Amino acid sequence: MENLNKYKALAFFDLDGTLLNAESKVDQEVVDGLSQLRENGILPFIATGRGHFELRQIMKVSGITGAIAMNGQYIVLNGEVIYKEAIPTPSITRLLNAAKKQNESLAFYDSKHYWVSELTEFSLKAYEYTHEAPPAVDNDLYLTTEVNMLLVLTDKLSQVEQYKYEVPELNYFMNSPYSIDVTNASTNKGTGVVHVKQVLGFDGPTYAFGDGRNDWHLLSACDYKTAMGNAVPELKEIADYVSTDNTNHGIINAFKHWDLI
Repeated sequence: MENLNKYKALAFFDLDGTLLNAESKVDQEVVDGLSQLRENGILPFIATGRGHFELRQIMKVSGITGAIAMNGQYIVLNGEVIYKEAIPTPSITRLLNAAKKQNESLAFYDSKHYWVSELTEFSLKAYEYTHEAPPAVDNDLYLTTEVNMLLVLTDKLSQVEQYKYEVPELNYFMNSPYSIDVTNASTNKGTGVVHVKQVLGFDGPTYAFGDGRNDWHLLSACDYKTAMGNAVPELKEIADYVSTDNTNHGIINAFKHWDLI
């Protein structure tokens, strides 16, 4: 394993709307910036709602070897799982029943892949949004498989409060125009940062970069907070620095602002 003692700071990056461009790719200037970041003693981590198994190409291109995946429910570093937690099966059943009443479907994420309870219009749109393949359909696999994250596939932000009322032991983030990310109530990207620091025994400075509602806890958990120019208003309110849009050199401008490169 790589010697991690050489790093003096940690940097955590959301993906869509932050580290990635409009095609969900990593621009070459960002690849170069991340390489310089590591040379300067800063260890980068992805912090995302995606499953770690969806990150292979992004991690290969970017050179990033660590990821807080599934909004903190699954964390990997250098190919090893350093933290994970499951969503209790009874809670999943309650959420699935609540979603059915709303004519909405769930996506289930385990250690290897994702699937959905029903292939709805929003199921397709949610995965088109992140340029991923349409999921398989299975209504019962969660009963025999450890599930680490869920999505409610909907375009209605108001549904967050409804699901909180019906299944309060879970946490809900409207993360894309077509999905609500679901974790255990005590888990988010910010707790992921805490777990990374604990595993590494790290007490140095931390930097966070994000744009969405599920990045609020990420920024709150870090010392230096960057919101992208395209970020939601509530994230800009807590940011120390608001960069330009992710499609307008936002990451590179943030690196320069913090003197990281």
